Amino acid sequence: MIALRTLISPNRPWIHLLYLGMFFFGWLYLPPTRLEAALGLVSMAGFIGLYVFAMRRMDWTVYPAALITSLLGLLLVPQTLGGGVYFVFAAAMLGRLDWTLRLWAAMALLAVTGISAIWIHAPTPLFALALAGLGAMAAGGSMIAARHEREADQAEETRSRAAREGAEAERQRIARDLHDLLGQTLSTVTLKAEIAERLLGQDADRALTELRAIQTISRQALADMREAVIGLRGRKLGEAMSEGAQRLADAGVSARLDGAGDAAELSDEVSTALAMVVREAVTNIIRHADAGDAELVFSRQGDVACLAIEDDGRGDADPSGGGLSGLRARLEALGGALDVAAGNDGRGTVLTATLPALTQSIGAQQ
Repeated sequence: MIALRTLISPNRPWIHLLYLGMFFFGWLYLPPTRLEAALGLVSMAGFIGLYVFAMRRMDWTVYPAALITSLLGLLLVPQTLGGGVYFVFAAAMLGRLDWTLRLWAAMALLAVTGISAIWIHAPTPLFALALAGLGAMAAGGSMIAARHEREADQAEETRSRAAREGAEAERQRIARDLHDLLGQTLSTVTLKAEIAERLLGQDADRALTELRAIQTISRQALADMREAVIGLRGRKLGEAMSEGAQRLADAGVSARLDGAGDAAELSDEVSTALAMVVREAVTNIIRHADAGDAELVFSRQGDVACLAIEDDGRGDADPSGGGLSGLRARLEALGGALDVAAGNDGRGTVLTATLPALTQSIGAQQ
């Protein structure tokens, strides 16, 4: 489907081949002989191959391709006025190039050649004027279409780059979480294993307690590792906010939730992206903020979903850090934004994420 949309897009040069139908109008005015018809169809097939070749390359080869196309027009116009369409195609091909002095000279030569050929063979000068007008419109239209195509390609490259940066940030987050998790967990397990080993011959009950503690720590580490690797893909924002508030409470941070129930209608893509914001923000609060209170608020502002997470900690959050910069790239790829600022009273940090609030039905259609 994407390939078809690209093929028929007015910004691409391929749909313009339909204008070759103008060639046959001349045959309606003056029917060709069999030889003339065969020559016209063979030349058209050769032109299509030349046109596709030049438009795919979009380099210096456009100039000789336009020259050959003009020669086709000179060859066919004496037989049929429909051959003038090749002059129009030559103008359209040149119009997709950057406008330089060389291009202006080529356009001027093409105009003089095409108009002169039509003027000589047409029954009225109006044909020559019509050809000049069509050529000018073809060149101008190609110039505008080429500019739109370049802008679309640049926008697609920007989205792709943002997606790659988001994926790289996600890999870095997983690596960081695994390093922090496994480093601390393995150190604790090693210490308790050594204690249990020393207690085996002295206090079997205490040794059994240490072994059970190792089991508990290992199970928790396994659960944490799964979350670190899998992330929050497919998780609902409301669930992520509730779990984030529980994690904060377990770490001694008083957390308040507001609007979590209003996030139920978000699409999976938007819900997952905002859930990842919750995870990163809560992790940063627990590890770095030294906060006593935090607030997680979700709201809908028209067609925009807004998530705000605020704490009263030490502040000085680094918006260019690996986790936050990766989240910003992910949100921008979806048409959203991420803002990091100080709290209203100058204390703590306020993290605000916004995204187009797509509903489940719209998200399913897309």
